[in-house]
Amino acid sequence: MKLYTASQIKRWDSFTITSEPISSLHLMERAAESFVHWFTANHDYIIHPVFVFCGNGNNGGDGLAIARLLRNKFYQINIFITRFSADDSSDFTENLNRIRRLGDVSVSYLDGNLPEIPHNAVIIDALLGIGTNRAVNGQLAMLIVYLNSVKRYKVISVDVPSGLFSDILSQGDTIKADMVFTFQVPKLSFFYKENSSFIGGFIIGDIKLHHDYLKDESSQYTFMTKDFIRSIYKQRSDFQHKGDFGHAMIIAGKEGSIGAAVLSCKAALKVGSGLVTAAVPEIGLGVLQISVPEVMVVISGQKSFTDNFNVEEKKYTIGCGPGMGTGHNTHTALKNLLTSQQKPMVLDADALNIISKDESLWPIIPKFSIITPHPKEFERLFGSSADSQEMYDKQLKMAVLYQVVIVVKGAFTRICTPDGQVFINSTGNSGMATAGSGDVLTGIITGLLAQQYLPYHAAILGVFLHGLAGDLALGNESKESLIASDIIANIGAAYKTLEKA
Repeated sequence: MKLYTASQIKRWDSFTITSEPISSLHLMERAAESFVHWFTANHDYIIHPVFVFCGNGNNGGDGLAIARLLRNKFYQINIFITRFSADDSSDFTENLNRIRRLGDVSVSYLDGNLPEIPHNAVIIDALLGIGTNRAVNGQLAMLIVYLNSVKRYKVISVDVPSGLFSDILSQGDTIKADMVFTFQVPKLSFFYKENSSFIGGFIIGDIKLHHDYLKDESSQYTFMTKDFIRSIYKQRSDFQHKGDFGHAMIIAGKEGSIGAAVLSCKAALKVGSGLVTAAVPEIGLGVLQISVPEVMVVISGQKSFTDNFNVEEKKYTIGCGPGMGTGHNTHTALKNLLTSQQKPMVLDADALNIISKDESLWPIIPKFSIITPHPKEFERLFGSSADSQEMYDKQLKMAVLYQVVIVVKGAFTRICTPDGQVFINSTGNSGMATAGSGDVLTGIITGLLAQQYLPYHAAILGVFLHGLAGDLALGNESKESLIASDIIANIGAAYKTLEKA
């Protein structure tokens, strides 16, 4: 699913109105119907009074249309209007007139006075929409602060939480929504850490904006939905054999952290790599052969640490770094490895920590390799950032500069490619913030790369499967109890959700 800026979405609205054709008022009605269908189908809100807060622009018009449709379904509706501009939008005015003609819905104007809201109320926030481009002030700011402070059953925002900027970090007072019902596509600002307190979750409402608009409207941003992932996923045929699915080599582990190699190797196997070899120091030989009997093992250096990566380039696809340490000998071995290889590889953890201390390694990293830092590793590689927006801008710039795929792990893991594309993941949960989760991702992506997926496809599919397996693991675990091995155990179930009938 492509993501668009606020200005692009407004043009999409206009294109739909012209091309369908449909009036703006009818499009607003369609949006309201989409919201009401979701609202009434998924919740027991009929037992709660509904307080609808509207501005006097088109987002307020959406709120009034929603209020009228809910009234027709026998909800107890209370409407409160605040004017943040001198002129009401024409569609707002028409929907207000429709409400008034009903004669039985309470409509109040707020002029410095704040309504008393019962504790069991559902608040529908339709004050401001995607056009917000400056911090709110005055009466509107007071109202937002008040709505954030009152005890209530739930707050649901229409399209965006009021006060939130659609494309960038929020500034000033913003509604803290328990849920956002957003029209057609998520907004870019939903995926910044600093905005997370305003968005408890979001639902995408299809309001049937004209599909032809997408033919000529480009976007560098893609939200990774299951339908998109299915377009990448390659199902196996009956006559393929293990040699068709590549040979992954996982270079990982040192004394005290051989478990990182175990997790990465298991994940590479479970994701479908035909063969997996672990390159570990001597101390890891017995551990690997007992814990993962399907994996072949080669000794890469000394008894307790790795200092020798003799890799036959044509034979292996390499994943390197988990738990291998950053000592001088390992540093030298990594430099020699990068110099000797031309195929894309996966670099994670200690491989990235070594690179962060030696900028001379950047030019010798094979083009289109995949690096998978968490935010702290990213900071060590590229310097600190004032906020997540600056970090993501830097991520994209560095992916293009160094011609590598950069995966920044976390909520809504973001993938930037050498050609300037950005992919935002839709799977995963906070239970995956646990030791070894990143090692599993390294194994998954390496295993996919070994299967001849394009590097950015391996990263995209790997991140999605990793997160989905973590989500499925919650069927038997809590977020607190989930461990990295649970993610591996659910890779197969994650794959099954992608299989076509």
